[in-house]
Amino acid sequence: MKARRLLPLLMAAVLGVSVLTGCGNSIDAKSVGATLDGTEITMGFMNFMAKYQQAIYDGQFSSMFGDQDIWSQDLFGEGTDTETSVKKSVSENIENFYVLEKHMADYKVEITDEELAKMDEAAETFMNDNSKKAIKQLGATKEYVKEMLRLSTIQSKMRSAMDAEVDTNVTDEEAAQKKISYVQVGCKSKTDENGETVDYTDEEKANIKKEVEAFQAAAADDFKTAAENAGYTASEATFGDKDESYTLDDAVIEAAKKLKEGEISEVISTDDNYYVVRMESLFDEEATENKKKSIVTDRKNDHYTEVLDGYKENVKYELNEDEWAKVKFDELFSIKAAQTEEDAAGADTGEAADGEEESSGAEDAADGADAEEDSETGEAADGADAEEAAKGEE
Repeated sequence: MKARRLLPLLMAAVLGVSVLTGCGNSIDAKSVGATLDGTEITMGFMNFMAKYQQAIYDGQFSSMFGDQDIWSQDLFGEGTDTETSVKKSVSENIENFYVLEKHMADYKVEITDEELAKMDEAAETFMNDNSKKAIKQLGATKEYVKEMLRLSTIQSKMRSAMDAEVDTNVTDEEAAQKKISYVQVGCKSKTDENGETVDYTDEEKANIKKEVEAFQAAAADDFKTAAENAGYTASEATFGDKDESYTLDDAVIEAAKKLKEGEISEVISTDDNYYVVRMESLFDEEATENKKKSIVTDRKNDHYTEVLDGYKENVKYELNEDEWAKVKFDELFSIKAAQTEEDAAGADTGEAADGEEESSGAEDAADGADAEEDSETGEAADGADAEEAAKGEE
């Protein structure tokens, strides 16, 4: 499962609480939530981490789904409700945090007194800026906030040190990308006058193909204009001969690989579509440079995953399932956006494509505590990086 990102982006936010069931926060903060090699992690801290992550999602989901109860739905397509998916990710991320802390010496990572002082200041601000009701529902304490910032900073520094070990040299040959224009015309089904989806008849498919063939014959001089005249849309795509997967059908890519620059393919038939392809460039410089960056990012992600997984093989992490089951996302958080777009851009988490540190509402407190990458490492977030850390009122 691709995990959700745990970031201190809400350190400069004021939260509100919108009651769904009114159950409140009944967690025993002093009970053991998990152990790592026998070291206890309190339910209070784990509950705060979970509720904090919930608040991040609530901030984004509210603009997408309004007042819908998204936590009982399977938004991530993982065969379970969103609450279960996010809680699983939170638990995994907490494990990762403490595993990395155990290995700080491997990369000579330290947290300075100055950094700790800034974390203390940020935590104090967060506690003062939010209502008692929001703080209670978060299960937040100043110490929990500081601990999250501390662990996030350790992770950021560990990640940066691991990234520095990765070979960032990528040759043109390895990354080379071709650029094509193409027209795609559906030939499987249509919507009838009753709004029902019905398959095309063989005769209809044959007629569609004739129309595509007529376009293909007229497209030699000006592909885009010919597409417009035929009522089609000309799209663009890039691909490399060494890519492991393609966004277009394999039959389209195979046909494109045979083209010289400026050449147009015959009509390509697949189960669902007809295609016509024009080779625009056998070496697209911009796409190749972007591919190089993508390859470096993949290398860094893979290396980070390899090192972290190696560490985790030698530790014993045990989750207290009974206590963890008591964490419920039954009250929604709201985030009032009141910043200018320019200010919000500085508070937005974004994604650290190359493991570089980015700004967040707590960066001054945690020295880049949010430099986690979108990857399969347990630090990723599908959609959790678009919220704004903003001042507002409950």
